[in-house]
Amino acid sequence: MLSFLDAFSGYHQIPMALADEEKKAFITPYGLYYYKVMPFGLKNASATYQRLMTKIFKTPGWPHSGEVFHLLRRYDMKLNPSKCAFGVSVGKFLGFMVSQRGIEVSPDQIKTVMEMPPPKNKRSCSASQANSSHWDVS
Repeated sequence: MLSFLDAFSGYHQIPMALADEEKKAFITPYGLYYYKVMPFGLKNASATYQRLMTKIFKTPGWPHSGEVFHLLRRYDMKLNPSKCAFGVSVGKFLGFMVSQRGIEVSPDQIKTVMEMPPPKNKRSCSASQANSSHWDVS
């Protein structure tokens, strides 16, 4: 059985370092404002978020669900219940289907490719090739 957790606006749960708050300040007609939490779009936001997740879940092996919730509470991380799934055999993660068998392409992605119209001439054939050049089919 698998479980999938999603933090509620994860980046916004990470406090900005006091020294960095003024670096992201902005002015509006109503005054000067600065972020108290990490906003989306910062260059190192994803790395900072991943560092926090690594710090929270640094225990060897994957902790049991009770321990996961204890760790999340300790770091004051809140989950988005509508995006969490517990005790399921398959779930969607980063656009892929994850199960005990492994990682598979999502049916939504397959459907999009299967519904693409076939090329009608040389120009549309080149466009189709260019659009699919980033796919790894190995």
